[in-house]
Amino acid sequence: MVKIAASLHSGPKLHMSEILDQLKKADIDLLHIDVMDSIFVPEIDFGSNFTKEISQYTDIPLDIHMMVNNPSRLINEYALSTTTDIGIHYEATQQLHRDLFQIKQLNKKAEVIINPGTPINSLSAVLNFVDQIMVMSVDPGCSGKSPFIPEVASKIKKLDQLRKEKNYHYLIEADGGITDKNLKVLVDNGLDIAVSGSFIFNGDIRQQVQKLKEIK
Repeated sequence: MVKIAASLHSGPKLHMSEILDQLKKADIDLLHIDVMDSIFVPEIDFGSNFTKEISQYTDIPLDIHMMVNNPSRLINEYALSTTTDIGIHYEATQQLHRDLFQIKQLNKKAEVIINPGTPINSLSAVLNFVDQIMVMSVDPGCSGKSPFIPEVASKIKKLDQLRKEKNYHYLIEADGGITDKNLKVLVDNGLDIAVSGSFIFNGDIRQQVQKLKEIK
């Protein structure tokens, strides 16, 4: 069954504790934390102190998505007790192996992320090393603003084929514009983790999460 990660960037933040309580009752699998530096993407969000408060408030595991240039400077700050994985963009670092190894040294799953325009073969050098791969189904920083890119399904299919053929052990995650209308095709092609933001928060949280969890 696909795991569902709620993208907190897309939800209201004024009463974050109430949102976290609702997500807990909805049995959400992960909290997706979009770390934004206003350079790699236009916005700023989820500084380390705010993320630490979330980690201290709830035991829901954190799925850290670093939308920042030169992520090595921030990785250590997000290796919190409830952090399960830290993802860095292929496009944001010139030292991919070094940064992924830094994450692994912190006993967290190392994830590499690719933008919609980045081909799968760009990752060939790290497929046997990473724990997770995230494919963006909108351009980073455009969640809720740009339409879902359906071609991501073929990327997921290719990654699934590669891990079966080569006995790789990475999980496959997708982020951007995911709803109950487009999730099934991704799951059918091998998706393990779906990140959803606007869909979850544009309605009753528990009901929206349940709609996603029912897709197999």
